[in-house]
Amino acid sequence: MIHPLRPLLLALALVSSTAAAAPAPVHGDTLEQVVLLSRHNLRAPLVSSGTLAEATPHAWTKWDVVAGELTTRGGVLEVYMGRYLGQWLRTQQLLPATGCPQASDFHALANSLQRTQATAQFFIAGAFPGCHVGVEQRRPLGTMDPLFDPVIHRDDAGFQRRALRAMQKAESQARLGPDLQVVEDVVEYAASPACTGRSHCTLRTGDSQFRAEAGKEPGASGSLALANGMVDALLMEDYQNATGTAAGWGRLHDDAQWQALARVRNAYQDILFGTPEVARDVAAPLLSHIGGVFADPQSPKVSLLVGHDSNIGSVLAALGASDYTLPGQREKTPIGGLLQFERWRGQSGEARYRLVYVYPTRAQLRDAVPLSDAQPPGRVELALPGCGEDGCSDEQFERLLHPAVK
Repeated sequence: MIHPLRPLLLALALVSSTAAAAPAPVHGDTLEQVVLLSRHNLRAPLVSSGTLAEATPHAWTKWDVVAGELTTRGGVLEVYMGRYLGQWLRTQQLLPATGCPQASDFHALANSLQRTQATAQFFIAGAFPGCHVGVEQRRPLGTMDPLFDPVIHRDDAGFQRRALRAMQKAESQARLGPDLQVVEDVVEYAASPACTGRSHCTLRTGDSQFRAEAGKEPGASGSLALANGMVDALLMEDYQNATGTAAGWGRLHDDAQWQALARVRNAYQDILFGTPEVARDVAAPLLSHIGGVFADPQSPKVSLLVGHDSNIGSVLAALGASDYTLPGQREKTPIGGLLQFERWRGQSGEARYRLVYVYPTRAQLRDAVPLSDAQPPGRVELALPGCGEDGCSDEQFERLLHPAVK
């Protein structure tokens, strides 16, 4: 059974250690407001029942929390991220240098699932040790808040047909055949209970059935969806790093295998949530909310939103963000990573909006590295269409948000 490698008390003891260094302001601009859109941290995978449980002859790793819930190790990792960003925001003078934040300084809102609510609480424990800072929860625990629920909103047949065609085209262009073969070999799918009595039982491209129904998440069935579930479980096991040995029953031992698995995972997210029209529809509530936060003069200086990889992926696609890589990471939307929407104010008084991806590297996750000036998280500035190198003007930023909220 997987158990946390480091107790949570260790993380909490470290919140007062070395402060994180902040990047220098650009062209003398002053950081005025930040909205953080975060993916929850490390959770137990969903492999205990259903098709995934039967997809390998091996026993999936046992975890010490319920499937889908944040682990203690995930809490430790989130404390580290909260501590780092709390120090960064203080250096930028968005948060008080000492003491606890007021309502005008900071607000946290998380989806109403255990892993998202707990992630927000651990972030706060790292950022504001000893402070009583609440996390807003708008729905009963265990249910989806509509703000974070990545469902299709449009209910017209033309949109659904276009969405399905876009998903099918994206799957075809991904050319995942060799990568699916790697997944199949790692889990020994052909020898699994699911393949008993079946000839030519393989993971293959072209057998996916996609869904784009109003009120439901974009979905898929077939080899790609099954492989994505397997890869998710193997990635979580690798990040947990409980035994120090190779994940996947010792069968994942070289980088080429991991790169193949990551391509499956990234492509699955892009196919379902990354096609432009679907992304704009799915991400509309979040982009509208983020726009409203920046538009409201009563909004706090720092807002934390904790959701899911589907939220981050659809928001990036809806904004038309340029393709990117995250050095030190294989996933495009890694656990514990966040989009940092920044509003800067220049000496001329003009606002500029910038978008940055801040994320823990694979090594930082696997080794539970406390984040600091010496060991900062990854930070990648993302280019947005129609904006300059110094960011987006008010008008440009509004144009980016507008297609998502029609």
